[in-house]
Amino acid sequence: MKIRSRLKHVASGLLARFIGRNNDYQGFWTLGVLYRTVHAAPWRIEIDLITGQACPGNEVAASVAAEQSAYLRAALSKQNIPWLALHRATLTVQFNADVQAGYTGTVGEPFVCTVTLDSATGHSATASFTGRCAMWKPGHFSGRAGCSVPYV
Repeated sequence: MKIRSRLKHVASGLLARFIGRNNDYQGFWTLGVLYRTVHAAPWRIEIDLITGQACPGNEVAASVAAEQSAYLRAALSKQNIPWLALHRATLTVQFNADVQAGYTGTVGEPFVCTVTLDSATGHSATASFTGRCAMWKPGHFSGRAGCSVPYV
């Protein structure tokens, strides 16, 4: 399989895992908790998956960035792509996005999540998803069994 196809596979897998309901931070959906940490416009979080840094930086974003960076390393390894073959790898979430998302009954505001992987040889792969996400609020959402309420 060509490098671009393998990069696309990795980007799509990382995106699907990240937006999935089983991706949690201390027992609550990661996207909802991240949304809570973004307090003002531009309502955006960008994670550099190579360095494991997030902007804006906070405890939740740093933890999520480290976890997603580790997942990216494992996914690249499964596709026989060396870590050093990546030039840039980002995961961006734009909350309160000005897009149509989901059906009317879905709770929350529109978001767009994009994973971009660029290789050192110039190959690029992007995967994107548009959906809805409500900001996490204590007592409004139930977490998984045994979860603790995150301090955000």
